[in-house]
Amino acid sequence: MSELTVAEEVILIALDNDSGAGKLRLGLDWAVAGAVVVDLVLSRRITVDDDDRVTVLDASPTGVAHLDSALGKLSTAERFKVSRVLRRTHHSAPGTTVSSLVDRGVLRKKRVPLLPMHRYPAQETTTEAEVRRRLSAAVLERGTPDERTAALVGVLHAAKLWRKAFPAGDRKYVKGRMADIAAGQAISPAVRKAITRTQAAIIAATATAANAG
Repeated sequence: MSELTVAEEVILIALDNDSGAGKLRLGLDWAVAGAVVVDLVLSRRITVDDDDRVTVLDASPTGVAHLDSALGKLSTAERFKVSRVLRRTHHSAPGTTVSSLVDRGVLRKKRVPLLPMHRYPAQETTTEAEVRRRLSAAVLERGTPDERTAALVGVLHAAKLWRKAFPAGDRKYVKGRMADIAAGQAISPAVRKAITRTQAAIIAATATAANAG
């Protein structure tokens, strides 16, 4: 199996293995959209400049459907704010990313009885176990993460998925360590900007939902 994307790893951490629940968790759509932006930065298809604007460096397909779907919404002739990219992609990003994991055989699609919806329990667990091993080494064992792992930690921190990522870890320590990694030197400035704007989008979405309620 080829390497998972950061967006796919966020989905695996967010979903419950047995029930496949969690897809509609508040803010998860923005987190996955942010992870896609991070993936496109890591694959050198785009960069995020000092003014928070996205520049397309290479419009050629990555070969990964959910990344190419987002890349196709960008134009080489126009520089979008990261926040605008997230608004354009957050509705579709979770669905296309979940579909990719189903195609890989990592998740399976399960119809919810009497409801017009599906859940996505694990088809196999070794893939997620490896993702969690990397996270544990970086956060709980205080190892030095590579940029992909550091970026994943940053997106999970932005999405407040501390408990999902480390259900048995001390919450205060985990939050602090994840924040340190998200702000650390392992993450490039462009990736950090994408994570920061994702965090802002999640906070705004959560506040809007709370006010509406």
